[in-house]
Amino acid sequence: MTYYQDPAAPPPPPPPPGGGSAAWWRTPTALFLFGIVIAAAIAVPVVFFVFGGDEEPSAGSTTSMPTTTTAATTTTAATTTSAATTTTAATTTTAATTTTAATTTTAATTTTATTTTTTTTTTTVPPGTLDPTRPANYEEFSLANGFVPDPWSGRARSGGLVNVSYLGGGCTGWASSAPDFQVNYTAGDSSLRFYFISDGGADTTLIVNDPLGNWQCNDDSYGTLHPTVDFLGTAPSGIYDVWIGSYAEGTNIDGLLYITELDANHP
Repeated sequence: MTYYQDPAAPPPPPPPPGGGSAAWWRTPTALFLFGIVIAAAIAVPVVFFVFGGDEEPSAGSTTSMPTTTTAATTTTAATTTSAATTTTAATTTTAATTTTAATTTTAATTTTATTTTTTTTTTTVPPGTLDPTRPANYEEFSLANGFVPDPWSGRARSGGLVNVSYLGGGCTGWASSAPDFQVNYTAGDSSLRFYFISDGGADTTLIVNDPLGNWQCNDDSYGTLHPTVDFLGTAPSGIYDVWIGSYAEGTNIDGLLYITELDANHP
């Protein structure tokens, strides 16, 4: 086929190098638009992060913000619980201290209330009588069977305000309420003798209370005015209380009391 060409028309443009036509995405316009899209994809998250990070998330948001809010709430609850625990502990400690103080006070009161009462019974002797419970006027001593020297002797003075005749049994004379001598004797197999010899041979009497509580008295013996009291056979062990009396009231006579286990010794 033959085409007609107007001689006045301009000639057509030359073909591109290499032949064919250029791809559309390689044109300057396409590259420009592609760059805008990439820049927008980067810029939008940055802008959202900078300007939207401090704002409260929307009600319909499903982002991680509710998790952050929940964590803050949990921390606040823990703090409140710790404060409550501390207050309770302080209260408990105070209560324990108060209870201990009360217990200590009660124990002290109980100890103070405990007392001990001691009752002492005293035996009294009627006035105007001989009293073996009183201390001796002269000596209190001990003798044992076989004692030496034999006889034992001690000085004394007769007389006193007590009329010993109330004892009966031939007791006579005047003596003091307290004994003149007190002898704690340990017996053997011998007898025991008490006698008194006055200075100048004046008349005296002798009263002895033996370990069994018996009263023995004498006025004159062996043909003299000197008294003698014998415990023949085996004399009992124990305490002998001895009084030296004056035959006449208001008279005091000095002399020696003798104690012996030998029959040869007497006034």
